[in-house]
Order: sequence, then C-alpha cells, then structure tokens
Amino acid sequence: MRAALALALGLSLQAQDTAYPEMGPLPTRNMFTLLQAPMTYQPQAPRPIGAGRWQATLTHVRANVFEFSDLIKERPPSWFQGRHRMDRASLEALAAEYPNAPFVFYFDEEIARTTLQVRHGLTDRTDVWIELPAERHGGGDLDSPIEAFHKALGFAQWGRTEVARNQAVVATIRHGRLDFVREGSQPTRLQDPLLGVIHQIHQGEATGLSATFTVKPPLVTTYGSYKAGWDLEGGLSGWWDFAPTQTLYAGAAYTHRGRGNEAYNDLDYTSDLGAHLTWQGRRNRAVQPFVQLYFLSGFSTPRPFAKLHEGSLQHDLGVHVHLDRRATLTFRYINNITHHENTDDASFAGSLTWRF
Repeated sequence: MRAALALALGLSLQAQDTAYPEMGPLPTRNMFTLLQAPMTYQPQAPRPIGAGRWQATLTHVRANVFEFSDLIKERPPSWFQGRHRMDRASLEALAAEYPNAPFVFYFDEEIARTTLQVRHGLTDRTDVWIELPAERHGGGDLDSPIEAFHKALGFAQWGRTEVARNQAVVATIRHGRLDFVREGSQPTRLQDPLLGVIHQIHQGEATGLSATFTVKPPLVTTYGSYKAGWDLEGGLSGWWDFAPTQTLYAGAAYTHRGRGNEAYNDLDYTSDLGAHLTWQGRRNRAVQPFVQLYFLSGFSTPRPFAKLHEGSLQHDLGVHVHLDRRATLTFRYINNITHHENTDDASFAGSLTWRF
C-alpha cells in the first residue's frame, strides 16, 4: 500500500514538473470567399509531438467578408446607397452597370469554419496529421461590431453603409451579366480534407527545422459549383528559442493548385507562396501571448479592376491558456494589414488542443 502511494505521489510530482507543450505557429488561414475551394497556406507547428503520442485540436473561426472589385468602388451606381438590400434584382442591375468589364465580384457574407485536426507522432522526428473541416455560410452578426470599430478608429470602409447589414451574397459578373450568384445562408457542409507530414531535419540547442508536405484531394464542390483539383504543398517550418521565455517561429511553403471543373478553372487560379513569422512569449507559463504575421502571394492571374494577383498580409493576435499539461485553450483575432480586396475583413477564432 505504501509503495502504491509513493508511486502515485511520484507520478503526480513528475506530471507537475512536465513543461507545458509548445503550441508553435497557429494555422492561420485567409478566409476570403475565393479561397474556400482551393487549398490555402496554413502554418505548421514544426516541433514533433513525440513517438506514439497524439494531439487533437478543435478550432472554430468566424470570418466576415465584405469585398468587391475596385470598379464598383470607383464607379458606383447612383442607387448604391442607403442600406440597399442586394437581392438578385439588385445584382442584375449592378451587373448591367459594367457591360465591358470581363470580371467583377461582389462578396458579402460571414463564414463559420470548424476544423478537427488529429496529429500523431510516428517517430521522434516524424508526425502525420489529418484535418477535417466543415463550413457554414450566412449573413452572421459581425457587420455592426465592425462598423462600430471602424467608427471608433475614425475611418469607414466604403460600401458598408450603402448596403443592408448581415446579408449573405456571393456574386461574380462577366461582361454585364451575372456569372454566378448565391443568396442566403448555406447550411454546414463538409469541405475537402487535408493530409500532411512533418519531418524534423535539424535540431540544435535552441533551434529546429522541419520539412512539411500537405495534400488536399478534391472531394467536395464548394458553393455548389466550384470543384478544385488535386492541391499539393511543400515547405519548411522552424523555430528559434532566442530567450529563456520567448520563441520565434517562421516558415514558408509553395502551394501547387491542380485544375478542377470548368467553373473552377474559369477563376484562373494560380499556384502561390505562403509564409509566416510568429513571436510567442512566456514559454512554460500557463498564459502565453503570441503575435503572428501571415503572408500569402497572389492566387489568380491579373485582371482589370481586381487585385487577386497581389500579395496580402494579415496579423493574428492571441493567447494560449494552458488548463493543464495536456489541454490548452487558444483565443485569436485575425485582421488584414494590406487592403487589396483579397482577404476577409476580420476573423475571430477559438480552439481547444488536447495531447495524450
């Protein structure tokens, strides 16, 4: 009996001495409407979790998208004002204003994305993982808080006060006619899964580097029309413990996008480059803040009145709260730094990670 109590006490003390897990860079994702069908760069945590160990992360992101082609901003219709509701008739009238434009888009929606990522340590240096996402598209309720935030900072995003709040409208226009339109909410649907491998190729006293590889098979048709091809991604992700309580993470990857169905190919997707730089503070403390910069190069060919071919930069600000040595809550706020009409306006995310 005494031996059993001594063993239990020893295991308890050992668990208390175990360091909190290093979370690494967060899987920030550009939630822009046109990036829902293809695979889009997400940073990968480079530290292996250990042979035989498992990690499960459940994440929920709410993103607000209100973006449209520059042409609408530069030459708005005279009726485009006064909290106008953008129904199909309004979208057809909007399309008729631009008969010579080869491509115009109008996106106003809120995207809720929930993902379950499961990661397993095959060896001390190699992890494999799978991510299963589901999305819901609707009007949401973030328009009013975003407008209030803009007003408090002394600036306004043109167009928000010209249309009704909390709409769900996705439309593309070609030569004065609606090419695609979806009005109203879309129920929660599964999206293409992601499968990946992370292999550590270097580890020093304070540094490490891993190679990453991800594949997305084309299983789902997004918005009921767009089916991507096979997408492949390869890159590097590393860390530097430059101070006793602070770490820098950085990485980059190249995403090759395959050809999909005709509607998808008409959007002229290109392959692109993604990168991240992350500061994480207070290592081995229960509460750890972080700041992450997220870059994505242009993802489509150059078009008149659009900036889809230009790069974007977003910030991801948040905090890890370690409930114990196994469970961690993370809260994040993502916003765009560049304003090229090719990112979501703002995202809020929460996740729970459990290691076992």
